[in-house]
Amino acid sequence: MAIPRRTSTTLGAVLTLGIVLLLAGCGSDQMTTATGDDRSLAQAEQRATQKEAEAQRLREQLHGLQAEQEEPVATTPPARAGTDGAGGTILPAAAYASFNSLANSLSGDVGIAVSPVGTGQPVERVGSLQSAIAWSTSKVPVAMAAIDADVGTDQDLRAAITASDNGAAMNLWNALGGGSAAAEAADEELRAAGDTTTTIEPRTLRDGFTPFGQTRWALGDQVRFTAGMVCLDAGGQLLGLMHETIPAQRWGLGSAGVPAELKGGWGPGSQPGADGGYLDRQMGVMTIHGRPLAVTLAARPTDGSHESGTAMLTRLAQWVVANANVRGLPKLARC
Repeated sequence: MAIPRRTSTTLGAVLTLGIVLLLAGCGSDQMTTATGDDRSLAQAEQRATQKEAEAQRLREQLHGLQAEQEEPVATTPPARAGTDGAGGTILPAAAYASFNSLANSLSGDVGIAVSPVGTGQPVERVGSLQSAIAWSTSKVPVAMAAIDADVGTDQDLRAAITASDNGAAMNLWNALGGGSAAAEAADEELRAAGDTTTTIEPRTLRDGFTPFGQTRWALGDQVRFTAGMVCLDAGGQLLGLMHETIPAQRWGLGSAGVPAELKGGWGPGSQPGADGGYLDRQMGVMTIHGRPLAVTLAARPTDGSHESGTAMLTRLAQWVVANANVRGLPKLARC
């Protein structure tokens, strides 16, 4: 099925999150390709009017024009986490003892960042691992840039996101001009969604691996970007594809027992251009008790294996579902 492009921001975002929001990934960047009857005119006009009224209602909801019907979200920036006992709104202090216990039971380094969906929302973080190589999560801003530039094919777009196909992602990269031109286009998507810090790596730092996969991406910056995707046409379309991530890659956010749109990445090494044990990470939106929450996760297992890394991400995602305080979060994105 062809992926629709250039829908309006409001309806694009609404259609993307669909029932999840209104009714209430992944891979190493190593270069291997991973697929009636007639009615009266008056009646027809009445139906058309009703449909337009419903569309307008959805537009108003997404833009916060009916915000008085939603519970307010806290605006005080939370303390940035770690294991110091400081707490925020979503990850309160009472949850830290639980997180420390979980982290101590896992063999390796882990990190979590969370945010309400929308732009300019507070970010909360916990864990020792808070910045590392992006691996295939960097395919998301590249794919968004391809959508906005109207380049590449729908087939490559779908394969790059739902199955983390590296060949398909490189086709999108090259369609954007490759190198600095493609990186700058992806950077524009980062900025538009709220990440003002990260820059996509334009060079091939390791033979056999994608250039953009070697981007350094902090979990806090990534969750801010993920939260803002809902407010953009291209981001809305990508979230729709992230909802269709193939079963084999639905560990972590996809195995926590709640609806999730997700994209992950993994590969040998946690620093740009350097080899090492596997790093596994994910970005996405989870819907917990009917409320969407942007989440990023990362794990660097002591044994260096992908299998251990994905198992750790699943434990982290399950902890978020059990411990995140989503009661005060809005049901719709604040754009």
